[in-house]
Amino acid sequence: MELISNETARNFLVNYQNLNGNGNLKGSGGVLRYMQKVRCIQYDPLNVVGRNPDLVLQPRVENYTSGLLFELLYKERALYDAADKMISIIPVEDYPAMARIRQKTVEQLKDILTWRKSLAALELLDEIKDFIRANGALPASKINIGENVDSGKWGHKKLSSAALDYLYHSGELGISSKLKTHKVYDLSERLFPPELLNAPEPFKNEHDFAKWYIKRRTGAVGLVWNKNGGTWLGFYVSDSKLRTQILRELVDEGELLEFQVEGSKEIFYIRKEDAGLLGKPAGNNVAQFIAPLDNLIWDRGMIEELFSFKYTWEVYTPAAKRKFGYYVLPVLYKNQFVARFEPESNKGKAPLEIKNWWWEPDTKITDEMTAAIQNAFCRFSKYLGVEMMKDAYWKAKLKI
Repeated sequence: MELISNETARNFLVNYQNLNGNGNLKGSGGVLRYMQKVRCIQYDPLNVVGRNPDLVLQPRVENYTSGLLFELLYKERALYDAADKMISIIPVEDYPAMARIRQKTVEQLKDILTWRKSLAALELLDEIKDFIRANGALPASKINIGENVDSGKWGHKKLSSAALDYLYHSGELGISSKLKTHKVYDLSERLFPPELLNAPEPFKNEHDFAKWYIKRRTGAVGLVWNKNGGTWLGFYVSDSKLRTQILRELVDEGELLEFQVEGSKEIFYIRKEDAGLLGKPAGNNVAQFIAPLDNLIWDRGMIEELFSFKYTWEVYTPAAKRKFGYYVLPVLYKNQFVARFEPESNKGKAPLEIKNWWWEPDTKITDEMTAAIQNAFCRFSKYLGVEMMKDAYWKAKLKI
């Protein structure tokens, strides 16, 4: 088994994730190229300086705006929303292959509905589909069929909303559009071509699907290890026994390559087709602001192991117990995390405001690094559609 340096592993991840500043991803075509590689970015509705998918794409795709993703999802329908790693955005051509995930998801939903005393929602499915067929695409607020229930803190108050969620995860409904974070539902048959919806699942059995799915999830990050963590959330991939067996099969079949990294006792894996990136430097003078649920940092333990950077997203941590802040973005410089910052919620066209900035211990601030961070702020401001901050302001906030 080959041993690679820690720096080689970090460079590989930065290059694989298109965070090296090469500028080879541009516009909607760049979004699709990135999605063709990783197949999945995680969705989260919180919006401080953009939602998580926007924050994932903005450092990778030149001139990215949130409108690009909206067009690809709800106009061109090259991408779609679905359960994958939690709720995610994935390429539409994966729809037939994801049949088993839809099946597992609705099986889980039945258990959840039972626990929340909302199982009667399943009696409304046909009525709701007929209502949408007659009235067109609608948000949950416009559909009031069935009764209200006390389903607990996290459950739907309306049975019709629980039924909509079930139909969406089954694939019978899709998202026609969104009103901010609110889904507008329509029949999938009116959103996607019949050859896509009727295509057979391309796997002979569950084991074959799991092999495809675990290799696919490996490609979502680029370099992975076989330890439970954020990369391996979800059906099939979270089963450590199954995952260990399949990783071994994929290595034996030449689909994955395995490595050891200096300073770590773990075994790491990449897809064979990505081996050409090994050994390439990530030396461009570029800084990037990384999304809280960015593919690069899905596995916080692996990132701490390779980058010596410990990150926790503290949005759900009580304020008094937070070490840093509510919505904090890691700052990547070349192949290392050098800082983290908390932006103020973006409002209108006013320049971005920095609530807090924390340098990582032992970071050596250079003129080159400062110039890269300034450029990152310029790009981030352009993505937000606001004016760039005054130099004196951001330099004072960064204490440089």
